[in-house]
Amino acid sequence: VLGSAGPTGVFLEPYGDATEEAMYEAFRLQMTGLASGGADAVIVETMTVIEEAGLAVRAAKENTDMVVIASFTFDPVQTGGYATMMGVRPADAAKTMLSAGADIIGTNCGLGIAHMANVIREYRAAAPDALLLAMPNAGMPVIEDGKTVFKESPEDMAGQVDSLLAAGANVLGGCCGTTPLHIRAIKTAVEHCGN
Repeated sequence: VLGSAGPTGVFLEPYGDATEEAMYEAFRLQMTGLASGGADAVIVETMTVIEEAGLAVRAAKENTDMVVIASFTFDPVQTGGYATMMGVRPADAAKTMLSAGADIIGTNCGLGIAHMANVIREYRAAAPDALLLAMPNAGMPVIEDGKTVFKESPEDMAGQVDSLLAAGANVLGGCCGTTPLHIRAIKTAVEHCGN
């Protein structure tokens, strides 16, 4: 069973009112609750702030026996490469999360597979021996009739799996817009790649 912990939605001092102690405690409560509920692992996901993600990873590692995945959401940067909305680069996220105790590092949401493969390459360059997770959206969202729609079909996503594997991803999944059919297609594509 994989539990999930996302961003708190508040900022640490001096940019906001949250203290490190209070944020750590909030994550500790989440992590111990997930563990007592039967979770074997937790994904600290959709993170954009390195300090907040580090507190979540520490809270899980120091208070549970769960496997801990730390995953950030990145966007392309005009000057090249990728960064979170708070300016965290993949190499910095990789090094900091591994130092905090994360068992797996990765990226989720925000991007389709084409961009996500580039983020995985940056992670792999910074952390050659780490286990890497990629959970792309089913393409980039579009608004149709007032609703957010993700246009990549299961076959579209499956057709790009080899780029994630070639970039160095070890664990694959899906984020926004993915369905059980997408995951099944990704699994079949991985099996045909022989990985």
